Amino acid sequence: MRIPIHPLIVALLLTACQPSKAPTGDGEAEPTAGEVERNGIRADLKAEHIITGNLDELNGKYKLRVAAVTYVPGGFIGNHHHAGPGLRCVTSGTLTYTQEGKTSDFGPGECFYESGNADHHARNNGEEPVELFNFQVLPSDWEGSSAITVTPVPE
Repeated sequence: MRIPIHPLIVALLLTACQPSKAPTGDGEAEPTAGEVERNGIRADLKAEHIITGNLDELNGKYKLRVAAVTYVPGGFIGNHHHAGPGLRCVTSGTLTYTQEGKTSDFGPGECFYESGNADHHARNNGEEPVELFNFQVLPSDWEGSSAITVTPVPE
């Protein structure tokens, strides 16, 4: 499902968030639940916060994370799942995204939902970098990349 988003909304969300920890190393995501094939991707953690508030059943059990992700031309991430659901909001370039055999292109100002439990992979087939924000809900004790290894991409 395509969800239009205004860049100002993303900027306001990021301005309101204060990072709780800095990116590790060169910003390249480091999986904790298995190696997912990837090349030409940089993920910089912007904010992470344990959920609190009116949703008592979630409080302390989950966290909200946002990362700025860049795919260089030709950059990709192989077939994977995630530890939790999330929204991906593209701010520049065009991301080619395949989930369960259906391929879609997402460009600036477009967002899409990932449930976390469906096979998917993504690639930058363009000539300019793809930049996006990755918002996701994860277990409160989750560390590192949320990408979880699954079967290889079908040929």
